[in-house]
Amino acid sequence: MKKLNCLLLLLFVTQFVMGQTGLWGVPCEGTPVVEDHEGNVYGTVQFGSQCWMAENMRCITSPSGKSWVHNPVFSLDYPVFKSYYITIRNSSYGNLYNWSAAMDLNINEYSFFSSNGKHHRGICPKGWHLPSNDEWMLLLENLGGSNKAGAVMKSRTAHWIQPVRAEQLSGFDAIPAGIYTEEGLRHTGNYAYFWSSTTYDRQNAWGCGLFSYNSDCYNILDYKCYGRSVRCVKDQESPLDLKHLEVNTKEPVSTPVGG
Repeated sequence: MKKLNCLLLLLFVTQFVMGQTGLWGVPCEGTPVVEDHEGNVYGTVQFGSQCWMAENMRCITSPSGKSWVHNPVFSLDYPVFKSYYITIRNSSYGNLYNWSAAMDLNINEYSFFSSNGKHHRGICPKGWHLPSNDEWMLLLENLGGSNKAGAVMKSRTAHWIQPVRAEQLSGFDAIPAGIYTEEGLRHTGNYAYFWSSTTYDRQNAWGCGLFSYNSDCYNILDYKCYGRSVRCVKDQESPLDLKHLEVNTKEPVSTPVGG
């Protein structure tokens, strides 16, 4: 009987750490933690071939020494290229950054930026980068698709308000830090929004969003002047094969600012 119980336990653990395309839900091999330029330390988590941060970025300075504004008075007229960060409650939420801060760009780079499919470090630690939209889509595929991924990406903490959350979580530990808009800080406790490095036009960029009330995690377009959370993914030597992915998107501009 004890032997059977041990085998069942082993099977459960194996199922937990294996995603649809390989290992997931455990710290990255050889990189269980990563340190940013300020000395902040973040846990990591493996999903298939991808190694992700398991916490939101919380640095308060630019890695390249660019000037940032702290908690600005926001309006839609606020220059989208003027980098800022927003502090929320406590460090477990991380900070919110507008797109130019997340990308660590200056005014000259901002208007004409294109990653051309290459990794863009942004505010991430050395050897890591701000994920592209395609890299977010690969993560969602590894976690069961965009209609299911949100349920396993949420943290098990009390940060979420009445969440739709899976019993078996992935270790991504998404925190509902909300978003910073012209109406101020919104949706803390209900929504988690993350930037990608993929730009749409001068005013908008792609990212991902997950919500307390359902199991979705969608590809969402937003104003670059809004403040979102940042997660980083470790650099890979070979480019990802992403042609097979079916992208589940919501069209611009989709962020709800009421509620």
